[in-house]
Amino acid sequence: MMFGRAFALLRGNFGIVVPGLVVAFALSLVQLALEPADPLDDDLVRRILRLVAHVLGSIISIAYTTGMADVAWSRGRATLADGARAFQRDGNHVLVALLALFAIGLVAATLAAFTFGLSIAVYAFFCIYTMASAVAGERPGLVAIGESVDIAFRRPLPTLGLVAGIGLIAFGIGAVAELISAAPFVGPLVADIVIQVVIAYAALVIVGEYRLLREVPV
Repeated sequence: MMFGRAFALLRGNFGIVVPGLVVAFALSLVQLALEPADPLDDDLVRRILRLVAHVLGSIISIAYTTGMADVAWSRGRATLADGARAFQRDGNHVLVALLALFAIGLVAATLAAFTFGLSIAVYAFFCIYTMASAVAGERPGLVAIGESVDIAFRRPLPTLGLVAGIGLIAFGIGAVAELISAAPFVGPLVADIVIQVVIAYAALVIVGEYRLLREVPV
């Protein structure tokens, strides 16, 4: 049911897709500007600048998209101004959560070969609500991870369904986007749009489930 309700909200709030598209376009320009003429000349400064740009872009995209998704569930209609408020209010929460998730994800990825991928599944299961908690719940970064773990422990079946559903959608749409990107001229652009639509939809699903499992009226 949550997936269907989120889709209905996305149709009425397609602006949720815009921040991700803008950030993706901006990052492609940064990547192009910092790309050395000779790959062997790719120095440390260029790599650091690209990393900083991607981290900042991720914070903006996550805060805007998640903030707008939360307002869409609350009021039925979200605007870019709602995303801007979420970024100003919770950008620092997102940064800390993002860095912590990266560290935890690195450990999970390292263990994947020894656990037959189970560590990745556990990581996704327990951390799925982190950004919703950081933005919609306005929790500090590490507290947001803790709340995500707590919700997953308390409500394992809905969380498992959420992770499985989003995983299947991401896998299917990812395959479609890869095929589309092979088309000449507009293929990569259309593929990027499709991917951002899925990201916005996933944000709506996760935020909706987070609000529900925290017993916040949806």
